[in-house]
Amino acid sequence: MLRKITLTAALLGTALPAAAFTHTGEEVDPSIFEGREILPDPWIDDCDVERSLVPIEGKENLFRHTNATFPSTHSGLVLIQDEGALVIDAGNHCAAEWLRDEIRERFDREITLAILTHAHFDHLAGSTVYADAGAEIIAQRNAFEPIIGEKMPVADPTITFDEEMTVTFGDHEILLHHEPAGNHSNSMIQVYFPELSAMQCTDVCQSQTYPYMDFLDFYYPGWIETLDWVIEKDPDVIDVGHYAPATTEDQVALRDYMTDLHDQVLALSREGMIWDQLYRNVDAASVYKDDWFGYELMRFANIQGMFRWVDNHRRGLW
Repeated sequence: MLRKITLTAALLGTALPAAAFTHTGEEVDPSIFEGREILPDPWIDDCDVERSLVPIEGKENLFRHTNATFPSTHSGLVLIQDEGALVIDAGNHCAAEWLRDEIRERFDREITLAILTHAHFDHLAGSTVYADAGAEIIAQRNAFEPIIGEKMPVADPTITFDEEMTVTFGDHEILLHHEPAGNHSNSMIQVYFPELSAMQCTDVCQSQTYPYMDFLDFYYPGWIETLDWVIEKDPDVIDVGHYAPATTEDQVALRDYMTDLHDQVLALSREGMIWDQLYRNVDAASVYKDDWFGYELMRFANIQGMFRWVDNHRRGLW
């Protein structure tokens, strides 16, 4: 079912024309979040960071917002249209305030729609700024439980979906995709802009970088399925939520690395190799040692995380 959201100028507190978009998701019953306990935001005063809003070369009206500096940058895409601004993630309360004000000053637009990629606080932090400005908030349905259960100081989602939904925002039809098997989270959304050949693929995709540490909140089969989906779409530009923008070729290499890592760990486990021997015999990361960021930081942790997944999902003789 196609739904239309209209945000009036009175709600936005500006003289801008009414803004509208359509979507195929579902409106969230706000009573789900009514009275939920919310913890203080531990980063609310973390304001002394660099911020930017820069255009994506060759992609009209598409921008990338960042806060902090490499390698810990948090980032997301921003689409500016006559109807307002669509923003993906925040990453920090002060950064979200800065981004809201920057969009107002540079484009005379309000943030009318925000997409939260997944229920990890480092990407959702600051989303209350968008909600307070009158934006509708999209999150995949699985994000509700951790938002409530972990008492996150983040925006309450107002629109949701299960596996796929489309958003028509200005001149663009945008595809939101969720892999049911999970990947870096069981609430992850990939956001694809077909006309711009651009995608937000936070944390699952990488930019010539090793996956973070020991694959926290990890679902191996779904991660590979997600990479297959991204590779099939073949976007020119992929924002990965950190580091720098990536390409489809980067995701092909990442898939090769992860499947090689998995297959090596599984084979050595089936040989009966104990952990102290096993990690010394896994060399998947060495292929990219000189080209990717994070070899010294992530190699050992990546093996640990993959071993944990394999060990928990093996079916051997007992």
